[in-house]
Amino acid sequence: MSERATAPQEKLGEKAKVTSTIVRAYLAWTKDRWGDATERLEGHLDAPTAAILKSTVGPSRRILFRDLITISKGIAAAEGGDPEQVYRELGRHSARVNMAGAYEETPSPEEPHRFFGQMDHLHKTFQNFGQSHYTRTGDRSGRIQLEGYSEFSPVYCRSGLGYYEQALEMMKTPGPVKVAESSCQCRGAEACVFDLSW
Repeated sequence: MSERATAPQEKLGEKAKVTSTIVRAYLAWTKDRWGDATERLEGHLDAPTAAILKSTVGPSRRILFRDLITISKGIAAAEGGDPEQVYRELGRHSARVNMAGAYEETPSPEEPHRFFGQMDHLHKTFQNFGQSHYTRTGDRSGRIQLEGYSEFSPVYCRSGLGYYEQALEMMKTPGPVKVAESSCQCRGAEACVFDLSW
């Protein structure tokens, strides 16, 4: 059976963790759209996950990857509409929050290659599982390969698409910005591969 014919799968457990800065960015998105998100998210999250949102989510804290996915799904359910679009918007907002002020001046044409190359090293500061590898494929194109993920979810892949799109837009690339996932662990591939052009 081909990768495309396979329905996306999800593997969540008790070991994979991500930095709470991702959740903080997602909550900032809900605040911008809804104001106080607590009431709107009620009924969309189980009690343990809701408790995470009520606790102090400091920038150095890590939460289970599983909880991030549950929170993302809860936000999408509360927002309504196409959940995949919501996940993408959450990723875009995460880039806006985490890269704010970094590109007030127009960066050099080499900046996207430098930025995504650095993500190979920064990846482990955002999560404790998997590896990121960036390959330059042209003057205005590149490929990100995420592999060795012990846990994975198509929700995270959709938010990744949004993050990479917004990052390229914030770098004031000439465009058009295009980001596509050409391979995905959630569909049985060995790695998630994102092809970028700008």
